[in-house]
Amino acid sequence: MRAVSCGEILAVNGATIEAHLPGVHLGSRVRTESGARGVVVALREMRATIVPFDAPEGARPGTAVRAAPQDERAILGSALFGRSCNGSGDAIDGGAPIRGTRRRAGFDAPAPHDRAPIDRPLWSGVRAIDTLLTFGRGARIGVLGGAGVGKTTLLDAIARGCAAEAVIYAAIGERGREAERAIARTDDRTTTIVATGDDRAAEWVAAAEFAMAHAVHLRARGLHVLLLCDSLARYANALRELALARGESLGRGGWPPSVVPALARWLEAAGATRHGSITVVATVLAADVEDPLLDATRALLDGHIALSPALAHAGRFPAIDILGSRSRTMDAVASPEHLAAARRVRAALSLLEGSADARALGILGEDPRLLAAVAAEPALRALLEQGPEPAEPGRSLRILAEAADTLL
Repeated sequence: MRAVSCGEILAVNGATIEAHLPGVHLGSRVRTESGARGVVVALREMRATIVPFDAPEGARPGTAVRAAPQDERAILGSALFGRSCNGSGDAIDGGAPIRGTRRRAGFDAPAPHDRAPIDRPLWSGVRAIDTLLTFGRGARIGVLGGAGVGKTTLLDAIARGCAAEAVIYAAIGERGREAERAIARTDDRTTTIVATGDDRAAEWVAAAEFAMAHAVHLRARGLHVLLLCDSLARYANALRELALARGESLGRGGWPPSVVPALARWLEAAGATRHGSITVVATVLAADVEDPLLDATRALLDGHIALSPALAHAGRFPAIDILGSRSRTMDAVASPEHLAAARRVRAALSLLEGSADARALGILGEDPRLLAAVAAEPALRALLEQGPEPAEPGRSLRILAEAADTLL
């Protein structure tokens, strides 16, 4: 049995603890004498920089700190179905303790020879997505939008209506009220992993990474998993805080250079393999379209769903800007008939958008395609909007075909 590394706290600097702690590595979990948990984020000779998960009460120079390898292991798999837990895998839903075999709670991207092509659809239960932005099993999708446009509401709808065998909902940095709602909605195929807004950055990172480790474990056992992350932006901000704590300098746009590779590692762990699949749908706060992190994130994704403030303010759900959204996997998973109907509808939506100002002035013109699109507006609106109940894929495709048949 490996000896546990022990050491001594040298300094407590608010956000970090400096300790003499030989034998640990980057990412080692540690505990102080008072029981506060932390993670090693930097090493300089025998000196470790530790970011605490909890308020480091009782931590002071001269007190003991030790490695806690047991904190690097957690229960993964079916034992977590129907449960809500924190980033360490501990139950937070008031139920019985979660029981099972503890495993290393890490993840790696699948080896190239183990990856499989994305060639099957994952129906989301949201008609506008299933007909015009179809997800492939194993895709990585971003939900882009500013505050208050319905990103979380859309994720909730996908969680209820998707055709996945297992759902993991990672609520990163959510308000306590939103976290409580997510826990209350956890059903028998879902695991909810929560780090609330008053938790520290280390806990936010742990929650996102535990969610991916759980998803990878389920995929290896043959399941098709949907991992919902709300939000990827908060995960990135937590990575930024940890990078600054270990002394990294700021790079382009105020982001330390390690943040984008860490996001890429997390997203690359998803995808389809010969065993199963992980489809990721993650919200991204897109308040600043010039944000270099947003540009980098888009490059890592297989598509994005852009939400429209105008549609959200008009009370439309989902408030998806179809023309501003894209699924790169749709061509590989949709039938030729489906693709043809979707192209026709998108062309009609483009005509309607391009002619909106002229039509507001009463100028319609004589373009037969535009006239057909205007006549089809009620059918198009029925296609793009829905109530709270999930949309059945077969019916959604019939509504798409009927709308497309009225267009030129």
